[in-house]
Amino acid sequence: MTPHIELSLAKARKHFIAGRLDKADSLLRAVLTDMPDCTEALEGLALVATKKGAYPRALHALERLIAIHPQLAEAHYGKGCVLGMMGRFDDELAAYQSAIALQPNFAQAYVNMGVALRDLHRFDEALQQFASAIDIDPNYAAARTNRAQTNLLLGHFSAGWSEYEWRWLDGGTPHGFDPQKQWTGEQPIAGKTVLAHAEQGMGDTLQFVRYVEQLAREGARVVLRVQSALLPLLREYPGTAQVIGENDAVPDFDWHCPLLSLPLAFKTDATNIPAAIPYLSADPQQIAHWREIVGGATRRPRVGIAWAGLRTPSEHGNRSMRLAELAPLLATNAHFVSLQKDVPHVDRPLLRKLDSLLDVSHRLRTFADTAALISQLDLVISVDTSVAHLAGGLGAPVWIALLFTPDWRWQMKRTDSPWYPHARLFRQSVRGDWKDVIDRLTRGVEEWSELGQVKSRTESRVVPIVS
Repeated sequence: MTPHIELSLAKARKHFIAGRLDKADSLLRAVLTDMPDCTEALEGLALVATKKGAYPRALHALERLIAIHPQLAEAHYGKGCVLGMMGRFDDELAAYQSAIALQPNFAQAYVNMGVALRDLHRFDEALQQFASAIDIDPNYAAARTNRAQTNLLLGHFSAGWSEYEWRWLDGGTPHGFDPQKQWTGEQPIAGKTVLAHAEQGMGDTLQFVRYVEQLAREGARVVLRVQSALLPLLREYPGTAQVIGENDAVPDFDWHCPLLSLPLAFKTDATNIPAAIPYLSADPQQIAHWREIVGGATRRPRVGIAWAGLRTPSEHGNRSMRLAELAPLLATNAHFVSLQKDVPHVDRPLLRKLDSLLDVSHRLRTFADTAALISQLDLVISVDTSVAHLAGGLGAPVWIALLFTPDWRWQMKRTDSPWYPHARLFRQSVRGDWKDVIDRLTRGVEEWSELGQVKSRTESRVVPIVS
């Protein structure tokens, strides 16, 4: 390798780390022009293409690399990762098997194979793969957390909650508090100050904040720390002595506990999930404000919709629909209101044209606004986003659209949720295909509209169960 090529590779690495993918790509291609069999350039090109979501290009680079170095286990592993992102799941598994055959102690390949098998609903095999990775490296956090999530998905709570504590070593953002001061459910907390602090996303906070009241019943003085965007909604949360934002100074405390560690501390299982609903509430003044906006007598149900969650180039199992896919639902006899605070750029032109969907995104400044709006609706329909958790915690009827293999909290095969008694779950019957889900949601709203059961703004909701 010439000094010129070494310099080009070094520059490409710096550009890649800095996120300047086009410059890295250009340098790597120039290297391959001069040295077509350069292993490092082919590996780099595959990484750049994957980062850009250009999966066919990444696959081509890896196949070239395998042709040159067929015994390179890492290349087969990388090929499996890309094939999974392309939806070629059988080929993905075969690539991981090749990597493991070449390198039997390749723990990461076992983990990825386990994830792929889980996504295919081959759960026993998935758990075996995670166990194999743990046999190789007992401290491999990714194997531990994936096994935890699989057990939680299957309703094996005891094993799941315990091993889920490995999440802090599996790429989770460190909370910065002393692990020795974490409350585990064993230490007496009557008369003690306990800091319960948010982690992960807004939906996680909205789901697990319910445990704060249990802490208070144990006699603790509870300080709740949440994402700043949730402060207007949770500032007066029952059972708290103080609620602070993520950027506020943390007062002195005796013990702390991350919100998603509270189910372990309280030994939560299928029989004792705290589901006293509602545990969230909307501000009366804001309710009056939204009543003026969406109020008025009508026999047509008012339905709020959130159709887009997190979408990234690498997230082939994203929790989002396109607005255009909802055309059959939006054609039903209901008043529809968008609950999307952040409307995806690709959906904005269509949203501006739709008369059947009221866009109030410019008015949804905080979750408190969204909560008050939901109080004026008959039903919420949402993909798996924070809006679903907000509606569930408010006690609003909510129909949740789920992926073929959903997040662990929704478990498998059931159409209800022990976390939200007013929720109904609509699952993909084919991986990656929302059509069947939208058809069932559409039929549900049509049947509901025909019944003409719309709640009074001062009465409890009357919502038929359709699943």
